[in-house]
Amino acid sequence: MGYQKVTLIPGFNFVAPQFTAVGGGPIDLQSIHLDVEDADASGGDSIQVWDADGNGVSAYYWYPADWIDGVKSGWVDETGLRADVDIDPGVGVVIDSTDDFTITVAGEVSTNDCSVTSVAGFNFVGNSTPVTIDIQDIQLDIPDDEVSGGDSIQIWDSDGNGVTAFYWYPADWIDGVKSGWVDETGSRAAVDIDPGVGVVFDASADDIHLTVPSAL
Repeated sequence: MGYQKVTLIPGFNFVAPQFTAVGGGPIDLQSIHLDVEDADASGGDSIQVWDADGNGVSAYYWYPADWIDGVKSGWVDETGLRADVDIDPGVGVVIDSTDDFTITVAGEVSTNDCSVTSVAGFNFVGNSTPVTIDIQDIQLDIPDDEVSGGDSIQIWDSDGNGVTAFYWYPADWIDGVKSGWVDETGSRAAVDIDPGVGVVFDASADDIHLTVPSAL
């Protein structure tokens, strides 16, 4: 069991909640706690689920305790009801924050590698382990002879714009040992992804598997 905080900035934040539920499996959306006092909760802060075209399709809003059950603050859906949503390990969400807040995520560290299956287009993924990883730790299950450079990891800014991209290339492109991510100059990328930080995986096809090794 444990918890970890992720710092938010005003605007869009790409987040991959750390931990799994106790005993494994997805965590509940309500396990992500926005550290905002009830008196300051206006419903202006949201968690958004986006589709493969990069459009928001579902949003959940942070409301104070007396809005939903009188016990604690939490996320509500567009009808004003307390949201019951599962988030799988490694799956990212978009938090639209009105201020410099933090989120606290509770759960337990997974003892298994984290694997996420893509759809063609945008996939919101990230580092759901409680340790910093290198971008090269994110592996794709694409045979070298099928790698085209068309699959990318993109880092977006608080306005929701892609600012940096890294491309998956086969082993013989970079060092002859294994496939990996290269930057726009064709050099092997060295990028840290902090715990709980999300990125955008732009997949060329369905059913590409991204795997991040367990921290344990």
